[in-house]
Amino acid sequence: MFDQTYTQILYGKLQSFSWHMWKFGIKKRDLTRVVGELKKACYTRREELLHEKLDAAGLSSYTASDDSGNYSVSTTGGDATTLRSASHTREDGGTAWSNVIGDGTTSNMNLDYPGLKGMLRVASLVKTPKGKPMPMMPNLVVVKQGTTAHFRAMEIKGALKAGKIPGEFSNDGAAVGDFEVVATPYLLGTGDGTSTTNLSSATNWHALDTRYKTDEYGLQYFESQPIQLDDQHIVFKTKEIQYTATIAFAYGHNDARGFFSSEGDNS
Repeated sequence: MFDQTYTQILYGKLQSFSWHMWKFGIKKRDLTRVVGELKKACYTRREELLHEKLDAAGLSSYTASDDSGNYSVSTTGGDATTLRSASHTREDGGTAWSNVIGDGTTSNMNLDYPGLKGMLRVASLVKTPKGKPMPMMPNLVVVKQGTTAHFRAMEIKGALKAGKIPGEFSNDGAAVGDFEVVATPYLLGTGDGTSTTNLSSATNWHALDTRYKTDEYGLQYFESQPIQLDDQHIVFKTKEIQYTATIAFAYGHNDARGFFSSEGDNS
């Protein structure tokens, strides 16, 4: 297997109050609300960072920004390849494998019945690190909430539950089984899927075989410190009161097996 290094990073948000605001304003009111906002800021930032990993699935790095300015985020995995790639390296030196959803002719298929069949096709071609068959059946689809891809996924689910082919009048039964949909507001859902400033398209969609959410395969998340409110700090010279909420975690992927993705533009 390929090695991947994870570095724990401390993220946080600081809120400062003057002595007068603390003494005659905040202290006299409800501090719980202020603390809650600090913790919520950490939660939101964590979700943004983790979802940017999906937004940038086809990029080796992208530019992120926070209160400190802009910085570069590397997204490659243990095989030094992007999360979504048609040329993931095999450990035994065999033919590179792909997790770009396609039917053999069209890649990055949109989220519709043919795209779901393309997803199953690509999943069936994945090999183990030693080139052996690796049974996979993606059962979870991730989309941007409120997009065309989200609504189409829900429409397709209705037809599949009835055993029918979505969008057709046919006596044939559906070739794709039911799947779970996660519609999240934290995906960007803007841009063309290739720019480093607008990473994600509203048509982007991702699929996972949840059986491969392990320490070896799929997306990884390591948290050494949950979101917490740190001790109050007083600047003695000015009497300014400072509160911080922090969280420490690392994220990425070792091996992209079990993860499949498409820009949804039938390129």
